[in-house]
Order: sequence, then C-alpha cells, then structure tokens
Amino acid sequence: MNNIGQRIKELRRQNNLTQERLADFLGVTYKAVSKWECGLTTPDLALIVPLTRVLHVSADELLGGKQEEIDERRTEFDERCDNHLKYDTKENYQMALAAVNEYPMDYKYLSWLALCEMYVAYCAEYKEDPTALYSEEMMERAIKHNNTVIADCEDPKIREKAIWNAMVCFKNMDKHDEALKYAEMFPRENPLTRDKAMEVCLQGEKLTEHKKWSVYQRLNSLCIALSRIYWFAEDREPHVIAALDTEEKILKAVFPDGNYFDFHKNLCCAYQKRAEFEIKEGNYDKAVNYLQIMMDHAQRIPSGEKCCMCGVFEGLSIHFSQDNMLTYMINGLDDINKTIPEQLKNRLGLDIYEPLREREDFKALRR
Repeated sequence: MNNIGQRIKELRRQNNLTQERLADFLGVTYKAVSKWECGLTTPDLALIVPLTRVLHVSADELLGGKQEEIDERRTEFDERCDNHLKYDTKENYQMALAAVNEYPMDYKYLSWLALCEMYVAYCAEYKEDPTALYSEEMMERAIKHNNTVIADCEDPKIREKAIWNAMVCFKNMDKHDEALKYAEMFPRENPLTRDKAMEVCLQGEKLTEHKKWSVYQRLNSLCIALSRIYWFAEDREPHVIAALDTEEKILKAVFPDGNYFDFHKNLCCAYQKRAEFEIKEGNYDKAVNYLQIMMDHAQRIPSGEKCCMCGVFEGLSIHFSQDNMLTYMINGLDDINKTIPEQLKNRLGLDIYEPLREREDFKALRR
C-alpha cells in the first residue's frame, strides 16, 4: 500500500468521514478514494491542497507543501470574499470556485460561491436560453451549496447568510412556498438580548448613552422596514406614499434641527422614489424638485465623529465611516468606489429620467 493512500485512510477516519463524504468534498467518485487507499492510484496533484483542508493537515504531512505559500493564497481568498462587491461578478465567481476547490470544507468560501452563483445566474453567457431571465442550473447550484452550509456549518452567522441566500434564490425563481420554508428557519428574537443585559449593568451617563444608541439602531431598522414598502413599489398606491410620509415625519420629529446624520442616506432613497413616481404621472417640475432635495441630502451625509446637538439623541456622539453604501443598490449603475452623490448622478442616466433630459435644471444635477 502506498504511503499517501495509507495516510489518507488514517486521516479520513480521524475526521469521521466516509469514503463517499470525502469524495463529495473533493468532487471525485468514492471509487477513486478507494483506489487511493488501496494503493492502486494516487490523487491528482490538483487535489493535494484540497485534501489537506478536508483532512485538517498541512501539505507537508502529505507531500511536503510550503505552508507560507498556502497562507498567502488564503489571504488572497479572504480579501476577495470579504470585499466581493468591489469585483466583477464573473471574475469573482472564478475566484470563489478556486477557493472552494482549495479549501473544500471552508463554509465561508462555500457560502461565497453560492452567492456568486446566484449573481451569475443572470449573466447572459451562463444561460442556455438567451431569453430566459436567469440560468436555472446556476440557481440550483447556489441552492445546493447553500443547503450544504445550512446542514453542516456550525457558525451561526455563516449559516444564517446561507439560509437568507437560499430563500432569495427560491424567491427569484417564484417558488414562494419553498422560500417561506427558509424564512421560517430564522430564530425568533431572544428575549434576553445584550441590550437588556447592558441596561441592567450600566449606570448614570453611560446608561443614558446606551439607551440613546439603542434607540438610534432601532430607528435605523424602522426606516429600512418602511423603505422596503416603497422601494420595490411600481405604482403610487396610498400605502406606499404613507410609508414615505411616515419615514420623513419620524425623522423630522427626531432630528428637529434638520441634521439627519446618516439618515440623509434614507432620505436620498425616499426622494429618489418620489421623483420617479412624479415622472410616471408627468409632473416633471415636481420630479426635478424632489431630485434637487435628494442631491442636497447626498451632500450632507456625514463622515468621521459627529455629535447630535438636539432632540432625542442630544449629546450622543457617533462615528460615521465613509462606506458609500445606500439602503438599496442603484440598479446596476452603482460603483461603491464612488461617492454617493456620484452614484446618484449615474442613476439619473437611467431611461426613466428621459423626459427630464433636456431641462437645464435636470442637467445641472448631473454636473
């Protein structure tokens, strides 16, 4: 029996893996694994690094691989995975495939691959039928990989992302009953939250500051919930306008001096939507006015350390990072390396704004 085959067999058993399970992780047949262990064949060179990851050993223990090269490769994968929105979808997909191939039991990478598969499902070159909205094969791959993460991953954050992504896949495929099954997997809120524990322990000014910060976070969640009502709406229905009005009234009450801090982002999205509703109804003057308000809010989005001077949050100091992320993506024209005002100017190039194209006040918004 050859040495590597014997070692694979020993390590497989130490990791409580069957030949079939090991084969699944490596993308080979269980017969291939059996032949390795019997000394009839040896693994292809391309499978050595994936084997070390599955069996939790260094390459040196199998073939003398250089650990520093492996660590450098992992650093590259981590950077791509953590910042995937910065990269081209198809390029990102190929990198995720490589990461899963080299680290087949890393559920973070497998979840990343599933997300990429969902994105590339909409790319033309991956669809057999050019008239199809998405590639069903790619969407099914994404679901399969998400299900593996859900079944085997013990990290709750990675697992919950996989549940969410699988749910979105089924939702995109109009399989609403299947999507609902995944939605029901999310745990209900634990009554013993960290916020409540902190309130028990903190005193004086620190307790007051903690309560203000807790309200700030909940206000953000409320505004996001309201924006979900109006952002995806096609028509100007009463409940949609009510959601827009409610969000703005709440923010005006909470921030009486008009300094909305990072809630200026929420108002950018709200006024953008108001403008698009007005364009559909032919109210072009009103639409441009809303777009001017939108751009004003975009210019006032804060960065760095800021302190609220009045209202509910008076005295609360908050550090704002310049992340350039709005509540919702800008329909494919966004570039997170650009400032939010620049992203919104890109948005104004969409077809819906065609009726405003020759107006001087509209042109001024894009300069």
